[in-house]
Amino acid sequence: MTAPTGPGPTRAPGALIRADPLARRFHPDHAEAAYRVFYQGVGHDGRGRLVTGSVFIPEGAPPADGWPVVSYAHGTTGLADRTAPSRTGLLRLERAHIATWLRAGYSVTATDYEGLATPGPHPYLNGEAVADDVIDIVRAARRLDHPLDRRWLVAGFSQGGHAALFTALVATGYAPELDFLGTVALAPPVHLARVIATRTSDASGAVCAFVPIVLAGMRTRHPGFAAGFLTERGAGLVDLAERVSLVEMFRATRAVTNGETGLTDLTRHVDVARVLDECRVPVTRLDRPVFLAAAGLDEIVPPAVVHDFADDLATAGSAVHLTTYPDADHGTILAAAHPDATDWATAVTGHTHAPPAPAARFDLLDATGDGYLRRDDYEVFALRLVQSFGHPPRSAAAMAVRLGYRGLWRALAAESDTDDDGRVGKAEFLAWAARATHTAFDRTLGPLAAAVLALVDTNGTGVLERDEFLTLTTRCGLPDPDARALFERLDTDRRGTVEAAEIIRATREFCLDPTPDKPGRWLFGRF
Repeated sequence: MTAPTGPGPTRAPGALIRADPLARRFHPDHAEAAYRVFYQGVGHDGRGRLVTGSVFIPEGAPPADGWPVVSYAHGTTGLADRTAPSRTGLLRLERAHIATWLRAGYSVTATDYEGLATPGPHPYLNGEAVADDVIDIVRAARRLDHPLDRRWLVAGFSQGGHAALFTALVATGYAPELDFLGTVALAPPVHLARVIATRTSDASGAVCAFVPIVLAGMRTRHPGFAAGFLTERGAGLVDLAERVSLVEMFRATRAVTNGETGLTDLTRHVDVARVLDECRVPVTRLDRPVFLAAAGLDEIVPPAVVHDFADDLATAGSAVHLTTYPDADHGTILAAAHPDATDWATAVTGHTHAPPAPAARFDLLDATGDGYLRRDDYEVFALRLVQSFGHPPRSAAAMAVRLGYRGLWRALAAESDTDDDGRVGKAEFLAWAARATHTAFDRTLGPLAAAVLALVDTNGTGVLERDEFLTLTTRCGLPDPDARALFERLDTDRRGTVEAAEIIRATREFCLDPTPDKPGRWLFGRF
């Protein structure tokens, strides 16, 4: 059959477009059935995208509620369409890893990610762009003729571990009809700038095959990225990375040094450091537990990067289980970690899955409960808010909201972070609130209020009518009775609408005196 060229305009994300039997040579052990699926996705540019992937059904009789699902996010295979796992098969170590999930009684979905084997570029290491691919394939798999439970986990390795952690940020709100239970991330490059800095520090060291692929992938969003400092040989490697597989890149870089290619100390270039920082996994309090694994002999992701990220997540109030496997390298961690990951998953799936109770709060603005306000508190809330409305994270509407929250954070940090440590403690905040002027604060809040209002102002009146406001607060997680009471409090002129000025005033009053009775509370900490 000829593959469909694109998803239909009215299909919901996760709609199953087609399912074909997967070539037998690509089956992992313990798979009773395997499919190559085509499903509706949403591209990083906001347009509908056709996405492909694989679905594996385990052997034996399913549980009464159906097979629980592990949505597997694969590691780097390459950037070319021919490297998509559903077309060429998963790497051997990954296929064995999936087999152990099947043996443990999980159905496994494995997205190819958008742009691999389907039209359009693959937004490599853009976790916010592929998180919905990881989730939507679970929706698509449930439309196959096999009993699958609502319960699911995400598991990812390397690039896929990065994608899995971005999935964890939004999964509960993005697909509320499913029961998301937690995240397994093996050797994830959570702080890409640190990873690249480590791998390019030695001019005489061999080029890490991962580095040219990263540079080529970044050109998806930044066409001129990496130009100007690469040697002819380095530019050739980056061009090659767009066409070949990871295995072929290992061969191509084996006898080439960082110095010969212009890759030495790559992050010293400001533009490179900035673009790589965009790929950093935000730190926040996750609403489901996380299993992290680091490899002691990892030649790509230094274990210290994973350790520091685990510490930051735990400090933010997340439930984190970290294990380091001292004798494993970047590939063999797939086998080394799996027994512990399976035991962890068994414990998680036996829980009631209710979100953990919030930690002690810094008033009500501190989303992580660690005693500080940070940039990521604002970044993650904005990302979750736009995802709850189904907006791709880089769409115009989403970016307006995200830029609004970033502006609010920058204004707060500029005035209150007196020790310049990148975070705002309670004493710093209270000192700032005492001297903040309403005029300056309103100027910062204006773009944010307008962007949030635009998410639901479908008739373009510039104000929120009652039904529009209730839609907004429902997506923010506010119970309906509370939302109705809040509308009455915000509608101070009794016109039956909420205007941007009323949102700004309520938000300002809450930010300057964050107490539970302030109506501006709904803009923060509800996710």
